[in-house]
Amino acid sequence: MSKLVFSFILTSAFFLFSMAHSTTAQSNNLEKNKKIAMQAVEWWLSGSDIDPKTIFSANYVNNLDSATNPSAGPQKRNLKEVEKEVEKFHSAFKDVKLLKIMQVAEGDLVATHVVIRANHVGSFMGEPPTKKTVTYDGVEFVKIENGKIIETWVTWDKYGFLRQMDALEFLDKD
Repeated sequence: MSKLVFSFILTSAFFLFSMAHSTTAQSNNLEKNKKIAMQAVEWWLSGSDIDPKTIFSANYVNNLDSATNPSAGPQKRNLKEVEKEVEKFHSAFKDVKLLKIMQVAEGDLVATHVVIRANHVGSFMGEPPTKKTVTYDGVEFVKIENGKIIETWVTWDKYGFLRQMDALEFLDKD
């Protein structure tokens, strides 16, 4: 076999091995990122069972499409503010369950769609407890750097959520 053919075969084998290794490494990284994003969902569901500092970076930013005040617009919140929001949610809702989850990851971004069910047992957003079970869905995109979430973009079915608590009766009078 000539040196040129041998060199070509060796170079091709090295290239193919590198591509396979790179694809495997990227796939492993995407799975790790999906796991980190799922930990954030689990933290929201549990309320306090998980230390958020193990999931979120010190300079974390949460972009919520609207606060739990229906008249508020988009806002950015830091981790402390999000922790307070989680506390408010868990003082008003019990038996929080994850019904469905779907995740897609690319690069340092993970998209997670969830369907959540919870029992409304305390005052929330000015609404007295209804004792009703509410089911709603939400979507969040997280950006991950160095194994921690640095930024989140969240949107959720606030109208369906509020309607189930009879907080939007005026919409049903059409």
